[in-house]
Amino acid sequence: MKCLAMDFGGSSIKYAVVNEQAELEQTGSAPAPLGSVEEFVDSVEKLYLQYRDEISGIALSLPGVIDAETGEHHGSGVYQDLLAGKNVKELISARCPVKVAVENDGKCGALAEAWKGALAGVKDGAVLVLGSGIGGGVIVNGKVHRGYNFTAGEFSFLLTGRDRSIMDAAWMSVGMLGVTYQTCKRKNLDFSVQDAGDVIASFDQMLGDRYPKFDQPPQKIKADGKQFFQWLEEGDRDVTEIYQEFLHSLAILVENIQICLAPQRIVIGGGLSKAQRLLPDLNRELEQLCTDCNISQAMRPEICNSRYLNECNLLGAVYNYIQQYGENP
Repeated sequence: MKCLAMDFGGSSIKYAVVNEQAELEQTGSAPAPLGSVEEFVDSVEKLYLQYRDEISGIALSLPGVIDAETGEHHGSGVYQDLLAGKNVKELISARCPVKVAVENDGKCGALAEAWKGALAGVKDGAVLVLGSGIGGGVIVNGKVHRGYNFTAGEFSFLLTGRDRSIMDAAWMSVGMLGVTYQTCKRKNLDFSVQDAGDVIASFDQMLGDRYPKFDQPPQKIKADGKQFFQWLEEGDRDVTEIYQEFLHSLAILVENIQICLAPQRIVIGGGLSKAQRLLPDLNRELEQLCTDCNISQAMRPEICNSRYLNECNLLGAVYNYIQQYGENP
């Protein structure tokens, strides 16, 4: 039998039916169910009903601090208002009568890479997932390290600047939500047509005063990752400046992970990692950062792309399912 894997992001859900060979079948996406707990559970049940004759279990990847053993969500992440203090396993099992496993999205990324990806055979490593926010996971002695209160690898809360605002936090300076907000403000784009537009609009209450005002109404252009990198290749001045700030913040984040954990390898995954120029650009920025800050080259990290890019959380969720229940899907 197979497993239904679902990766809940800030703007969408990615899903797939995963077979016994860890191959993704029946892949697709749907809008992120951020409106209510009922909407969240409905999104899982809808796919369960569609594939229930094929699957024996459900494996979920979610942002937030999660006890993978019990299924309890302890807050943080874009779903915290819906799920904090609730048992996700129990919510889903009440409507979908199969085995359910749930794990933090960053740890799912690390599990996938340690299982069959870029960290296979690596004793100590780390995974950085660049999505709507920032996911992360740490591998110690070949196993995912959850830490006290399940917060190991929450790289999104590391600081990448000294601005004394939310722009200092990695989830904002390096995550796509923050990049999109800055792009909208610099290019006069409408928040309402963006992925997670309501979330992005909420940043304006804290940060809006630092940007210039426009006389014209905002343009209804969607600034997703594909459009952002297209503008970058075209030499758009505003986007180029935002990208340079993004790269510098990402280099600070990666170097801090290297210094604190000394991993053999840091894997970069998530939707933004699909941009071919990202890794070489990041390597150049890391070299410059180490030179400017007099950091030994021995402390410069080895970085590589995820083997699975933005599919890693789906496979990691399945590997978490296998570890919990001792069986293949």
